[in-house]
Amino acid sequence: MGVRTRILLTFVVGAMVLSGVLFFLTYTLTRSNLRVREGELGLSDDLINETLGSVRASLILATIITVLVGLMLGIVSSERVVRPLAGAADAARAIADGRLDTRLEPTDDPDLNALTDAFNDMVARLQERVERDARFASDVSHELRSPLMTLAASVEVMLSRRDELTERSQAALDLLVADVARFSGLVEDLLEISRYDAGAVRLNRDTLRASELVEQSVRASSLPRSPVHIDPRCADATLSGDRRRLARVVANLIDNARSHGGGSAAVAVSPAEDSASHVWISVEDAGEGVVEGDSERIFERFSRGVGASKRGASEGAGLGLALVREHVRLHGGRVWVERRRDGASGARFVVELPCESLN
Repeated sequence: MGVRTRILLTFVVGAMVLSGVLFFLTYTLTRSNLRVREGELGLSDDLINETLGSVRASLILATIITVLVGLMLGIVSSERVVRPLAGAADAARAIADGRLDTRLEPTDDPDLNALTDAFNDMVARLQERVERDARFASDVSHELRSPLMTLAASVEVMLSRRDELTERSQAALDLLVADVARFSGLVEDLLEISRYDAGAVRLNRDTLRASELVEQSVRASSLPRSPVHIDPRCADATLSGDRRRLARVVANLIDNARSHGGGSAAVAVSPAEDSASHVWISVEDAGEGVVEGDSERIFERFSRGVGASKRGASEGAGLGLALVREHVRLHGGRVWVERRRDGASGARFVVELPCESLN
């Protein structure tokens, strides 16, 4: 039972109890007074009964009016009480969506002002901490770029003379190259995430053909021979978006399939099933699929899901899918994961983006 309902019931029950007590006392006292003074006033039984009937009818009408007034007062009072709570709920939802500058407006009620001040202070502290963490990630990423570039240049020099090294040294060099590449990708991902947190991301929008974008992105990915199926209705579909970021979306999904989905991927472009103005870009893998309960968690930062170790790899810091969601959201789309529809083992990642020129 909600607060509004409890307040209404309190007013209505209170009005009924008060009316009932007044009805009983008034009717009882009136009847007793008439019976006591019956001889003195020369009243007949019929006249007394008629008078008591009129009093009873008046009291019933007064009871109904009292209950209705109590109901109206209850509605007004409940609205006044619940309105600040509704405002706090809306503010909390806005903060959960990332709008940390949301605050509650002060009121004339000292009791509510205590809640408002505590809520605003909490949000201010939360905003300060989030901004501090974002600045820390950005500063660390920038500081790491210089030594990383030096390290990468040194590795390039060593690679140019790889044939002069012993077999054991070549194996160590190959491991170093892989780790430097992985480290470089992690730093770039951290920088990209910090730009989102700072609100410094700007899209360089172009008109892009969905089919060409996906095919080019697949060819430049870690699995360039992945099959691509283009629905004929999407052959001329165009997107308004940032080519680099959308290509990164496809590349990250393919990297995820390579690392956690059995090492293979199948990409498809098709019209959205529930919208004539959106296109779906899907990437299917042949892994064990996403564990139930992980379908939202795997898109969080630094999270690879409970079943990540079962899906086969220890590489990755858990930023790839988080960046996919951020890039897609920036383009006004959405992304989710589901089971493969052909019944085979594996996961199906679907990116929905607004488009034009669907056949």
